[in-house]
Amino acid sequence: MSVVPNTSVVTTNMELNSSSPKLNESVVDVVGNKISDSTNGKTCHQCRQKIKDLAVICKNPKNGKPCINKFCRKCLFNRYGETVEEVNLLNDWICPKCRGICNCSLCMKKRGQRPTGALARTAKASGFKSVSEMLRQKTSGGLESNKVENIDVMPTNVATFENEFVGISDDDINDDVNSKMDIARAQPLNVDKCVVSPMTSKIEEEIHLPLGTNVTKILDMELPPQDVGNALQFLEFCLVFGEVLDVKKEEAEAILRALIRKQNLYLVVEFQIKMLTMILSDSGIKSLSSRSPCLTLTDGNNSWLKALKILMAKSHHMLQEFPLDWLEEGIRGYYDLDLSKKLILLNFLCDEALGTMKLRKYVDDQNAIFAQEKKETKLKVAEAKEKEKSLKQKLLDETKKVEDSIPISEHDANVLEIKSEIAKAHVEFLEAKGAISKRKQSSNAVRTEPEFVDSNGQTFWKLKCYNDENESVMLMQDITIKHDDGVVDNEEWFVYGCEQKKEIDKYISSRAKRFKTRNISSTLQNESSEADM
Repeated sequence: MSVVPNTSVVTTNMELNSSSPKLNESVVDVVGNKISDSTNGKTCHQCRQKIKDLAVICKNPKNGKPCINKFCRKCLFNRYGETVEEVNLLNDWICPKCRGICNCSLCMKKRGQRPTGALARTAKASGFKSVSEMLRQKTSGGLESNKVENIDVMPTNVATFENEFVGISDDDINDDVNSKMDIARAQPLNVDKCVVSPMTSKIEEEIHLPLGTNVTKILDMELPPQDVGNALQFLEFCLVFGEVLDVKKEEAEAILRALIRKQNLYLVVEFQIKMLTMILSDSGIKSLSSRSPCLTLTDGNNSWLKALKILMAKSHHMLQEFPLDWLEEGIRGYYDLDLSKKLILLNFLCDEALGTMKLRKYVDDQNAIFAQEKKETKLKVAEAKEKEKSLKQKLLDETKKVEDSIPISEHDANVLEIKSEIAKAHVEFLEAKGAISKRKQSSNAVRTEPEFVDSNGQTFWKLKCYNDENESVMLMQDITIKHDDGVVDNEEWFVYGCEQKKEIDKYISSRAKRFKTRNISSTLQNESSEADM
């Protein structure tokens, strides 16, 4: 009688296991851009979601055991600005928690600070690389105190207490909802009560712009202030793309001299015909007669001026306040143009040439070469660091051999040799690391980007065409714009020599910090306004 119940119980369990596979299978879901696995997944320390494809694991030993903290790809990048590719190259990577900079809600509370919520978008919009960088800036600047005891929070109810441990992921689909929950959970921020006076007082100690030298000469030739920028633009274009266009530096300088002196304009026209031919053949615009496909210097059916007129009509680059009636006068009309208009026309053709297949392919090839060189440099740094680490371990092993009855003289010789190797390896590591900091941040075959753009119409440049021998030379473009129609009213250029490098760098740094502070303040004010609504 007692056997039957036992049999029935076993049968029931077997039926449940066979007919209900969902009880034994892992529930896999997609949360934002992450693959969540509730059973087989590993928990990310930051967002506390069980992720199937965890990216990095802390390698810091704690009490003889490895650290158990793990971080997913998105949290690592959004919250701390670190990439998986770079971290995986490090054999001694330490997680943010072990470094004491973890900004997850639990770690923030343990340190007596208020959890930040979802701030990835806010940080990126404010010009920061990560939430961690934004928090460091706020803490050092004294914008607000994150200490819990200095902030009046609403009474905690049961629902609030439960939601605190759910975890917030910056790339989650519901991150906006989580952010609103955090705002509703805390008392709305009163901007008037924020402790911003210390930081404001520091920034208000304005660092004045050093007095630069007015640039009035290019290639030792006097130029009107309004033409300096266009002359520099042409020289920089030829310097960057001279290899693919077969234009040497001396040829570009000769073309500019011919324009300024109004002598031997044949060189200028010949260069413009070269650009026109490349642009028209690439775009497929049929502007020439079928019998003679070559553009000519003189007036006629195949005149380069007729091809130029067709290109200007079809181009997306609009030439503001540039008359076209001179084209009806032929080559004589071009010769009668003033220097400013000739330079504008020259740069117009250079801008159009950037869209051709020939130059686009050159840019792609140069960027690929640059990326490969950058990758190889980083690998050299990793190899040098690993070599130094292994030698240090070898030194430790050698010191332990003293107990094994090895002659002291032999032991000392081995130690000296290993220390010498460590010193050499450290030098190699520093050289490889220095190569990264000294190398260019981008390929030359891209549009030249300014060093800094100020809100007062001042833009700072480093152009090789002006002084290729000294990278410390800084150029400043000062533009005055009419507020009624937005047209440039005046433009001047100034140069700062290597002896003024520290002064100009300090000025640019202070202006950049001012912008970041304003962005943070406006962001906090907007969040406070949304909470009040």
